[in-house]
Amino acid sequence: MIRINLLAARKVRRRDPGERALVTMGLTLLVGVAGMIFVYLGAQSQLDTLTRENDATRADIDRMKADLGDYDKIKAERQDLLKQQKTIQALEAGRTGPLYLMREMSEILTPNKGPTFDRASYEERLRRDPNVGFNTSWDTRRVWVDSFEETGGGRVRIKGSAKSNEDVAEFLKRLQLSIFFSEITPESTTQVAEVPAANSSGESSVKHVTFNLTAKVVY
Repeated sequence: MIRINLLAARKVRRRDPGERALVTMGLTLLVGVAGMIFVYLGAQSQLDTLTRENDATRADIDRMKADLGDYDKIKAERQDLLKQQKTIQALEAGRTGPLYLMREMSEILTPNKGPTFDRASYEERLRRDPNVGFNTSWDTRRVWVDSFEETGGGRVRIKGSAKSNEDVAEFLKRLQLSIFFSEITPESTTQVAEVPAANSSGESSVKHVTFNLTAKVVY
């Protein structure tokens, strides 16, 4: 007997090689994108952690600055105090005259103080020449005495340094007003300069000036 299959035969559809390649590329692309997203999320997490740590460190620094105050300002004030102490030590080491003379020098170089002078005579001199007056708000730490020695005949020689020539002038003005000093004679002033290492042009910058003077003392 002959059997005839009247049902339609199911044909197996074979994929085109080009289609298979596209599917493979798509899957590879998806895997690559997923990997990039994973790496990005990991890097972002590390960045967030570093940012938080940096903010915490900065907060600690700000807190320490608040506790310590202005370090640069404190350091500068300490240097000025050391110079002032050096001045006092120089006066003490070279002292051969009366104690009141040393005290007068200390008063001249003490903030908010000044020389001992005759007020009536001082006011009269001011009326004749306003420039002879001393500056009561001058920062005395801008001048420091390196040596104070008697040279005989009632005269002394003073050697020291200052931040500027204007500071030397203010110091001389105070000596001239003092009733314990007379015949103030400046001998020399020298600008002390140095060339900064970072300055390739070789230009020098003045750091301070040194001075020498003589004066007659009134015992």
